[in-house]
Amino acid sequence: MVRLVPGAYLEYKAALVNECNKQGGLRLAQARALIKIDVNKTRKIYDFLIREGYITKA
Repeated sequence: MVRLVPGAYLEYKAALVNECNKQGGLRLAQARALIKIDVNKTRKIYDFLIREGYITKA
């Protein structure tokens, strides 16, 4: 569970999905560079979005 306000989550999700669509996939290191928050939160968001099919691994 990641404690984020909904607006922040939606902003991070949109940034990761857009970058994934541009690149054809997204690595965790790229996700960390895109969203400047705690790396543990970034990992949880990244893993969740992959599990739910919003993004794919590069």
